[in-house]
Amino acid sequence: MKNKIRSFLALLLLTVAANPLFADTTTVNIKDFQFQPDSKIINLGDSVKWLNQDAVPHTSTSDNALWDSKTLSSGASFIRVFDKPGKFPYFCSIHPGMKASITVRTEEQTQIKIGKDIIAANPKRLPIKLNLANKDPNQVYLGSYIVNAQGGCADCHSCPSYAAGHDPYKGETKQFNAISYLAGGKAFGPFISANLTPDNTGKPAGVTLAQFKDLMRTGKDPHTPGNTLQVMPWPVYGMMSDRDLEAIYAYLTSIPKATQPEPAACP
Repeated sequence: MKNKIRSFLALLLLTVAANPLFADTTTVNIKDFQFQPDSKIINLGDSVKWLNQDAVPHTSTSDNALWDSKTLSSGASFIRVFDKPGKFPYFCSIHPGMKASITVRTEEQTQIKIGKDIIAANPKRLPIKLNLANKDPNQVYLGSYIVNAQGGCADCHSCPSYAAGHDPYKGETKQFNAISYLAGGKAFGPFISANLTPDNTGKPAGVTLAQFKDLMRTGKDPHTPGNTLQVMPWPVYGMMSDRDLEAIYAYLTSIPKATQPEPAACP
């Protein structure tokens, strides 16, 4: 039953991740005959709210006739959802000298940014330093997004999953445990989660990219021939694209090496 629940949750995570990200609304103030800010980058599916704070009327009008707020009197607002990526210039049709633009990231660009922010932005969700030497940073950050925001890998492969005083299940501000991040050690019956951090040759869990892809798609344990991995929902994760699996592998090669905790120390 536990294995079925785990597989169901993994499938749910992948299904949610395949859909547009949680939408947000950003505000552009119309003030002093300016759009403030006059250049804004948002995520796919986000909304923009224009709020007229001037004493005179204005509009938000697309250069390409994609939208027109009509006349916005003082204090009035207009909201538009952006469901396509690209750069969208606009102006005020009453005062044509007022110009600005909205840039909408692609879904992949948003995922890359989230993956980077998990590690780099303040407050940090995961205070580790990545080794980006000879790697494509965007591929690594995409892997960070998949590992940390989609796959929930730290739930089973970090002991504990969250840093002391940063457990979201206790109402605390979330921060992953950096000390033994993805070093494994958690017991699931007779099975112990593996250490996914790089070995002395830089290979995560000591496996090559080809072995990693085969492991994820067939469940074959490269360290124990004939053994099929249990508990881990590889039948679900194995349906990922080559792009996703390669991004995960690139990310795992970039994280700090850590020692696997003893199972007895992992509640």
